[in-house]
Amino acid sequence: MIKASSFPIVVCLLLTCIGAAAHADPLTLEQCIERGLSQNPEVKAYTLAIDEADQEINEAKGAFLPTLGFNYNLSQLSNGNSNETDSDYLDQDSDSFSVRLTQPLFTGLGGVAGLKKARQSKRFRQYELQYVQLKLVHEIRTSFYDWIHARQRAEQWRESVRRLEQQSAIAAAWVEQRLAPRLRLLEIGVELSNARHELIRTCSEEAIAEARLREWLAAAPDEPLEISGSLDCPMTDLCVNLEDCQAQAMEKRPEIVLAQLNIDMARQEAKSILARNLPHAQIDASWVDFNRDYNELEYSDLDRDYYSVGLSLSFSPFQGGRNLSAWRRTRIAVDRLEQRLVHQRNSILTEVETGFQQLAESRARILNSEDTLNEARAAYQMASRSAELGVVSLNELLDAELRLTRAGITLINSHYALCQAQVQMDFALGNLTGVN
Repeated sequence: MIKASSFPIVVCLLLTCIGAAAHADPLTLEQCIERGLSQNPEVKAYTLAIDEADQEINEAKGAFLPTLGFNYNLSQLSNGNSNETDSDYLDQDSDSFSVRLTQPLFTGLGGVAGLKKARQSKRFRQYELQYVQLKLVHEIRTSFYDWIHARQRAEQWRESVRRLEQQSAIAAAWVEQRLAPRLRLLEIGVELSNARHELIRTCSEEAIAEARLREWLAAAPDEPLEISGSLDCPMTDLCVNLEDCQAQAMEKRPEIVLAQLNIDMARQEAKSILARNLPHAQIDASWVDFNRDYNELEYSDLDRDYYSVGLSLSFSPFQGGRNLSAWRRTRIAVDRLEQRLVHQRNSILTEVETGFQQLAESRARILNSEDTLNEARAAYQMASRSAELGVVSLNELLDAELRLTRAGITLINSHYALCQAQVQMDFALGNLTGVN
């Protein structure tokens, strides 16, 4: 039988040990990033988009290459008029086969603009993939540290439950000997219940973090998944000062290039629209094989084949104002995209400054949290020994336990905050950490 007081711990163990029961090999952070970049379906989709853009370039090149066409016609004419004298309208069977080769000479620079836009589109897809990879690495690292953070906090609450259970046993003995009021035992029971509640909550957070990491790694629901790592993130200097960090972000963040490419593609679209009003020229070369069979015997059948070469020029300077309106629309779109680029730059600068300050704050918090934990641990050990000897009250021992638990959780939270600050700073700087 499972005791009611032990049921929350059993629930926690079930939540946190499902993967461990399958004896899965633990994954390090670097292995998680490597797997995510190779298995995540969103990354695969954007990789295919680059291949799609290659075909768009080939399609745009077709505007400069000749086109070859074949045509075959078969007709039967039945007049029924015996007085017809025009041989073209006598009863007859005719067929023709033609081959036409067309080479564009000048397309109003529309082909050039289309090819440039297709090449810009490929670069856009490449930087889109880089941005998706940057976001994916950020999400994997965040979920990875969320999982470890929840796991370590759960361990702290397990230790707190164990210490409170020991205090509850001591308090029960004191109450039985009338050395302490029953109120002390009830107070310890309340704190023990709260500790078990926090243990259940952190176990649930651990399971949620695992589920999110599964999503980024494209892991199957029934696949055993376990990680290996800690919150002892090294205090590395990512840049010299805030100005250096912002300069790196302006150089590396793919969103800046994506915004600029959007502007360039809109400008090429404007050139393509202007090309509609410019002259177009092409050369046509054709060969025709024509046969005509008359039903009247007194007329000779025809069998002809001939070649032709022609130069075609077309010019439409006015098309109802459609092209002018379309060109104005694209120019407005360029202005709009330029304003979005300014906003994007300002947003990134603010993001870098925020991350820089959070990183400095997290480093300072760790040193203070370590000192607090050492003092709280020494205080609890002293209070625990004194309580066993009956020197201090149970209330003082309970206070020492609560201070020790808070100090342990605070230190874990400080390490977690540093790891997340570094993750956020890497993202703000455009660093694909862990990727060669």
